[in-house]
Amino acid sequence: MKISVKIIIGLICLSVNSYAQQDPMYTQYWVNPQILSPAQAGAEGRTVLNSTARLQWINVKGAPKTYSLAIGGMVSNRLALGLSYVYDQVGISRTNTVNADVAYHLNFTKKWKLITGLRVIGLINNVNFSEINTTTPGDPLFMENLTSGVKPNAGFGFLLTNNKFYMGYSEPRVVNYDFGSSLKMGNTHIISHRFIYAGYNFNISENYKLRPSVLMKQVQNAPVQFDMNIANEFNNKLVVGLSGRTGEGIGAMLGVINYHNFDFYYCYDYPLTTISLLSKQTHQVTICLTLSKHPKRINSPRYFN
Repeated sequence: MKISVKIIIGLICLSVNSYAQQDPMYTQYWVNPQILSPAQAGAEGRTVLNSTARLQWINVKGAPKTYSLAIGGMVSNRLALGLSYVYDQVGISRTNTVNADVAYHLNFTKKWKLITGLRVIGLINNVNFSEINTTTPGDPLFMENLTSGVKPNAGFGFLLTNNKFYMGYSEPRVVNYDFGSSLKMGNTHIISHRFIYAGYNFNISENYKLRPSVLMKQVQNAPVQFDMNIANEFNNKLVVGLSGRTGEGIGAMLGVINYHNFDFYYCYDYPLTTISLLSKQTHQVTICLTLSKHPKRINSPRYFN
């Protein structure tokens, strides 16, 4: 085997391990919060269908691509249900995840509410080594693909909220496991992530709101990462935002809300790492549809009273 192929093998090993340790992240996490935490099911006081597509590092072969679809809403005064699907592709690795959420809403006072969410997960991870072109046809290292089969898992989350403020904690997946062989380059580690997030709503005037928010992510064997966001809402119709992520880059967002029960968000990220030598573009599009006949918005990572 030539040296160039050995180098490729090393890069693949690193990318698979890195991918397994890092769940997909979204710009302005609050545009699709149910993916982040099961406690977000029904947190807006309405039934919402949310779809997001994220294409990272355009024109880089094997760059991450993430697609998600989620629906959640109240089924009684205190109980909410949610269902979501996430497809994540990084290089030769593909992950399909289905989440089923249940959330209980407890009113402490007229203003304060605590939401507790539980999640049941089914996950399949595939690593397709056969997609790699090598200089040695029939190389046995690249003939066999890896699959995890269906891996059950579970997650949980909490959301504390009032008219102006919210704070949440979540572990979307709590069980760690490996698949593949440690003797082969395809060994993959699926490990849990922990998130803490918070935001505040400043009603500057009747037609202008300022909404800063922050998210902290912690995962084993990786630096703690922070997302810092700010969103400006005008006339309850237009949202303009900026964001930054430690160790990665900066971004901008433009959104149109309350358009015939639809909300639209577009995010653009600019990397501040060495990947900028190859690509300076990451695009993310989110579409939200309110399905409730009489929507009632409460304080959550997307809306405030």
